[in-house]
Amino acid sequence: MPLFPALPEGTTMCQLPSDKGPCRAVIQRYFYNQRSSQCETFEYGGCAGNANNFESLSSCRRTCP
Repeated sequence: MPLFPALPEGTTMCQLPSDKGPCRAVIQRYFYNQRSSQCETFEYGGCAGNANNFESLSSCRRTCP
């Protein structure tokens, strides 16, 4: 089973909004913000969410240049 659900057709992970998910952990992660055209931090809850969720700034920048 995939970690995140399939993307809608024509959508890339970098186009998705940040999504904390329903769990209550506080884990610093990175997401690509289309409005600022930069990778930024957000607090991930530890489960669910979406694929615009990176463990490091460098992995976000490599995936969403």
